[in-house]
Amino acid sequence: MTNSTKAKLLVTGQFALLAALGIAALANVHSKVHNYLILESSLLAIGILVLFFAWQSLRPSLQISPLPKEGAIFISRGIYKYVRHPMYLGVILIGCGLASFSDSAVSWILEFLLIGTLNVKASFEDGLLRERYPQAWHYQKHTSKVLPCLGKSCRGGPTCSEIL
Repeated sequence: MTNSTKAKLLVTGQFALLAALGIAALANVHSKVHNYLILESSLLAIGILVLFFAWQSLRPSLQISPLPKEGAIFISRGIYKYVRHPMYLGVILIGCGLASFSDSAVSWILEFLLIGTLNVKASFEDGLLRERYPQAWHYQKHTSKVLPCLGKSCRGGPTCSEIL
């Protein structure tokens, strides 16, 4: 499978899963009980904010595909200083808000499939970035993949297990 084909499949899968989550949430919009509406709304809002900050930082290199844009510069500033894939974090947060709003087993399965798809996409993208940009190796070693400052990627700080 070519990189282009793999990229198209991952993007298609990501958007199909997000659309299915949105449809599941819309199907539940008339429910009389939404016990976690503040949490659901907060997840959606934070996800949108994360996407906005990622868009602000990535504008010169932005594209939906995980394939690096031709002639683009390597971005490690702004929100990318703290997390390598904030766009994926934003999509995961939005998906969690939608799954919580829908509150069904199917929606949570879709969310976990979305997280898995984005994890594969992030790993694929990381490999492509290492091939193109020499500084990507160091950046990826010292910056968390999707969740800021978890594990051993806390810019030289202690791991979460060492703190706890």
